[in-house]
Amino acid sequence: MQYLQQFLLFCNFGTDYVALLKVSGILTAALVFSVVIIGSIMNGIQTCQMHLLARFLGQRFALTFCNRITFVGTIVHECSHAFFMIITGAKITEFSVWDSGGDSLGHVSYYNRGPLILRAFQDSLSACAPVIVGLAIEFVIWHFIMHGNLPIWADILLWYAFISIIDHMSMSSADLGNYFKGIWAVAIVLFIAIFCLCFIATA
Repeated sequence: MQYLQQFLLFCNFGTDYVALLKVSGILTAALVFSVVIIGSIMNGIQTCQMHLLARFLGQRFALTFCNRITFVGTIVHECSHAFFMIITGAKITEFSVWDSGGDSLGHVSYYNRGPLILRAFQDSLSACAPVIVGLAIEFVIWHFIMHGNLPIWADILLWYAFISIIDHMSMSSADLGNYFKGIWAVAIVLFIAIFCLCFIATA
């Protein structure tokens, strides 16, 4: 709440209802598009990594590294999709974290259930789940790396997990399509929640 008060003072919009609406709109847009930016950047990094590894070490190694060696990131990626599908009420029809055919990643398939606004949440939140869950896990891992005073083998495992999760913290074009298909519902709820917090902070 203290940071919110400081942000309101920094914006210098005032504390009337119009000002709170402006700030709520800005923060909602920032949150909505920050997820897209992070997911797109991670997707770009993953693509560049594939190209570089394929160029210098061969296509087979590139596929093995990105899809197999960093399998922890794949597990987190697919499980985060599935988790958000479950908590929003979607029906999972297929779930895999290690596809046996070829050098492909895992996948999750689902179909929507419930009223329109709930289906919108299912599409949008499940699409951006790897970014949200990935950031949360990375924050915890980074804390233990920096302040855990752990033995060297534990630090190595944590760094491996950290790199693997970053490697799969991406949003594909299909994810982006689903995200924007349902983001209107998430944005409305975010806007109302932020407005209420701003109102409480300035009361």
